[in-house]
Amino acid sequence: MSLDFLGRGLKFPFRFQRRSGGAQISSATSREHEHIHESIIQILGTRPGERFMRPKFGSRLKDLVFEANDEVLKGLIRHYVIDAVKRWEKRVVITGVSFDDSPSNKDSNLLPVRIAYRVIRSQVEGNLVYPFYREPRQSAPPRQFRSVGNGHRPY
Repeated sequence: MSLDFLGRGLKFPFRFQRRSGGAQISSATSREHEHIHESIIQILGTRPGERFMRPKFGSRLKDLVFEANDEVLKGLIRHYVIDAVKRWEKRVVITGVSFDDSPSNKDSNLLPVRIAYRVIRSQVEGNLVYPFYREPRQSAPPRQFRSVGNGHRPY
C-alpha cells in the first residue's frame, strides 16, 4: 500500500536551501511518520493569531505556560492537544495523551507530553513526545521610579 496520502510539505522548523535560497521541502518518509510528527509539532507550537493568512491555526498550549504543574494543567493540555490535532491534522486520530510523571520532571519546568495516534487511512499506530515547557511563577520585581527634570511642567 502506498502511503503517498501522508503528503509533502515545508520542513519544520522552516529552513532555506543553501543553493537556491528557496524553502526546504520535508524529506521525511511516510513509513517513519516524520512528516506527521513535523505537522503535529508545528500545530502545537503555534499560537492562534501567529499566522497571517490562517489566524485560527494552532493550539492554545502556550496559554498554559504559567500554570502550576498539577492535574488541572494536565487536563487542559490533554484537551488542547486533542482539539488542535483533530482540527488541523486530518490524517490522524489521537488515541491517547499521557504525561511523564517521573520525579525528575515533577518540579521541573519541562512536562513531556506523550501523544499516541493512529493514521486513519492505513490504521498504523504512531506516537510522539512533545516537550511542554512551563515558566515558573515569579513575583514581579518592585517598580523603581526615577524623576525626570526638576519636577516642574513646562507650559
